[in-house]
Amino acid sequence: MKTGRWCVMAGTVAMAGLTGPPALGQTSVFVDFAGVSISSLQTSPPDVVRTSAGMISAAPGYLFEFAPIVEGTGFLGTIVIPDPTPLGDVLNTFVPGQQRILKGAMRHPPATHPVQLDYETVAGTFSGFDLNLTFVQNIRADHKGEASIRNIQKPFGLGLSVVSGGATYTTWTPPAPVRSEWHFDGDLLSVKESGLAPASGPAKIRYLDDSRLGPILGGPGELTGYPTPATPQNITQAQSAFGTTTSFGIPGPGGAEDIVYRTSPARNLSDPTNPAKSRGIGLALWPNSRDFWPEDRNGQWTMVWDLYIPPAAWSASHAVALIQDNHNNDGDADSFIRNVGGQAVMGYQSALAGDITVPQIQPGQWFRLALSSDGYRTKLGRVFVNGAYVGTTGGDWLYASTKSNDPRYGDVGSANPLGTAVLPATWTAWGQFPSPWAQAPNPTLAPMASTVCLFADLFGRSEAVYVANFLYADEAMSDDQIAALGGPSAAGIAYLKAPPCLVDLNGDGIVDFGDYLEFLNLYDAQDPRVDFNMDGIVDFGDYLEFLNLYDAGC
Repeated sequence: MKTGRWCVMAGTVAMAGLTGPPALGQTSVFVDFAGVSISSLQTSPPDVVRTSAGMISAAPGYLFEFAPIVEGTGFLGTIVIPDPTPLGDVLNTFVPGQQRILKGAMRHPPATHPVQLDYETVAGTFSGFDLNLTFVQNIRADHKGEASIRNIQKPFGLGLSVVSGGATYTTWTPPAPVRSEWHFDGDLLSVKESGLAPASGPAKIRYLDDSRLGPILGGPGELTGYPTPATPQNITQAQSAFGTTTSFGIPGPGGAEDIVYRTSPARNLSDPTNPAKSRGIGLALWPNSRDFWPEDRNGQWTMVWDLYIPPAAWSASHAVALIQDNHNNDGDADSFIRNVGGQAVMGYQSALAGDITVPQIQPGQWFRLALSSDGYRTKLGRVFVNGAYVGTTGGDWLYASTKSNDPRYGDVGSANPLGTAVLPATWTAWGQFPSPWAQAPNPTLAPMASTVCLFADLFGRSEAVYVANFLYADEAMSDDQIAALGGPSAAGIAYLKAPPCLVDLNGDGIVDFGDYLEFLNLYDAQDPRVDFNMDGIVDFGDYLEFLNLYDAGC
């Protein structure tokens, strides 16, 4: 769930129609909504659907925006929207920053028609009125643009009239997909930040309750206020740890020793039943794509984890909270691995799309889990274990608002089209990472809306598990791409570490006489680490093999 009172929910509607070869058309089409009226006299009025006059070309990507000017009708409508107002501003009056759901940018690798551009259901109680409606934006099989407002539920006396404007769809060539990766080799740095892969993606991960990010917002019922007393900070780091697989008493991924991260349970262990104290527990992922991506959301994405669930975690009903797709953990996690009668069950936005049984996930063994979410085109996600497809679940968009070179709050509207800038000193104090807890310093209280929560759940339902590697991509990776990643590995997922130097026995990064002395010590102790010929015993054959490797260096 991505907001407090306004729920932006994934739909399950896919475009129907024939696909065919690309046809010539315009690079942009307009769907005119002027004159459209939603009656104030009906609580469930009929769907409103309009199409463009022209046809749009097939393309590898599209930009879309629904931006009509509206005013209220009926005795309630004239109170709620008394004057002609951009629809985005209307949404912002209910929940600050919600104008973002009316526009987007999507990848469409097949470059065919038809294609669903977006499907957004918004629902909630606003000023005492229960409202529910769905915005759908499509390119039809006849290559015309189609915009609609569907499934409308509202109070009697609340109507809406479109004064002018509508939807605009434009062909677009997206930038190349970007992959960011983490190896958790003693810290939360990505492979870009650590220097292993400077050309990799710019996404970053921090502890959700890092004290540098400012005080934590409240728990249930206090989602935009700061509680008194303040919620404790830096608990995630204190309750989690980095270490070797040997030190944790578990096998290594792919059978190789590795440094891994043991996650924190999703609750403050000193007060485990208090949801307010669970609010800041977990990790914050910042996709950091806004510098090169033209919208505040990622509607298509992939996450890949190398995970190990210990028996202690498996005994819980909710073993792992994988994703809380709100930017600041304001409710239930959206994706769990659960233990149901000894079987692993998982899904994304399961209430809408359902869970799938995944027998390939077992406690006490490493596995590589991938979720490829095509949130804009299909609202579906495809799940893989060790490169093999295992089932389909939900798909949706993620927050990704902040530009690293021009950080701003999410208070965007017609009167403030760029949003309020974050002060340079504040950005520096946050460690140049968008705070999940900060709000615009004006009455809108719009958040940064830029992060995704991992291993987080407001109600504390997630146990300590081990993570060797994690990858985030700003595309819905294909089955073949994910199959090529294979299973868990100590080397990484896409950006691999160099193989270990077997004869650097003292671990100082060079092969020298110190390693020879270390070999002699281990040899005398019959340590299996110097069984270099892998025959199961430590003897003179291993000494000869060591000398060969020692002479060759690393």
